[in-house]
Amino acid sequence: MHPYTGDYIEHIDSTTNNFKYYTFAPRPLMNGNMYQMDDELATLLTEAHRNIGFLEGLIQFAPNRDPFTELILLKECTYSRMIDYTGPNFKDVLTICGTGKGDISPIMNLKSAYRTAMTMEIAAPNLSRICGIALNGDEEADSIGVRDHQTFWLGAKTNLRGYNPTEPDAVLPTLADISAYLYNGGEDPLIQAALVHYQFEMIHPFEKYNGVVGRILPFMVLRKIVGNALPVLCLSEHLLLNKNEYLDMLRTTQYSGGYVRWIKFFIQIINEAARNSAELLKKYEETIKLDEERLRNAMPQTSTFWNVYEHIKAFPVASIPIVAQNLSLSYNSVSKAFSTLQENNLIMQESSAKRNRVWEYSNLDFIFSLPCINETTSIFEK
Repeated sequence: MHPYTGDYIEHIDSTTNNFKYYTFAPRPLMNGNMYQMDDELATLLTEAHRNIGFLEGLIQFAPNRDPFTELILLKECTYSRMIDYTGPNFKDVLTICGTGKGDISPIMNLKSAYRTAMTMEIAAPNLSRICGIALNGDEEADSIGVRDHQTFWLGAKTNLRGYNPTEPDAVLPTLADISAYLYNGGEDPLIQAALVHYQFEMIHPFEKYNGVVGRILPFMVLRKIVGNALPVLCLSEHLLLNKNEYLDMLRTTQYSGGYVRWIKFFIQIINEAARNSAELLKKYEETIKLDEERLRNAMPQTSTFWNVYEHIKAFPVASIPIVAQNLSLSYNSVSKAFSTLQENNLIMQESSAKRNRVWEYSNLDFIFSLPCINETTSIFEK
């Protein structure tokens, strides 16, 4: 007997020769009994909580937490979108930010959506608002309503008894089940984050951006335990690194009923993200401290110089015109500051071009090192 993971509901399309198809309504989270605790899961939970607590302690007292937070949140948004869509990698995004040449509005919209979501509870109206921001930005965003028509697995309509997203009339009740589960449930937030992300992706409530919005939900769940470290928890980097396994588990859990396998996988992703962010933060702070000491020992610097240096902490790929524009400084003042940074081997020019020069804070290149990406097709691109 196959394990119960939800209902495959038969439908007859009277407009297409009574064509029969199926939709999938995932097992309600409020039913409980989705998994059994074992030693491995208990150990994973303990380790993940320890690493999250360590990261939270580090970020609370980090002198440069603001620029570091901006960098890691931008990385999260970039990698989340890369899981489902083609587009610029993180180094390219930083270059576009620093030069103003190129369009990264989808990434910046998504960053606004993350920021907004971190103050919200999971409920259908809030998710519609988040989807609207992710698609259109927070200035023009209208809420994106849940689907009012049926969508099909990879766009293919078939009469086979298999997965298609939840039927439109059942979307709001299944989202309400998620809200009730979070409100009434006493489970560990790490387990909640894993199950809520899985459930949302099975429902597929929106016309598009389900994968992108779905990866925001764990942040909304985890804010109760992660605190100020939430924006530096780069889950999507590790989901991208494990993209094959990630997408395979989302596809197969509905057939296998292996919720505990999915939960362990997702908690390990959270654990690795927390541990990696802590290591990155320590290295970032150590690098900045050494560089600042070098600059202070070299010669007294003006307030203009330090303003430029503060800027490239958060934008480690930069051009002189964009920095001058962002800081409301003259081109010559910023150029002089860049010359000092270059003389002290903190920044280097990316090419030998005489015009449109781009500079990189070379000591921070560990921030934008790229993961190896496989080419598995995402089920969330539609």
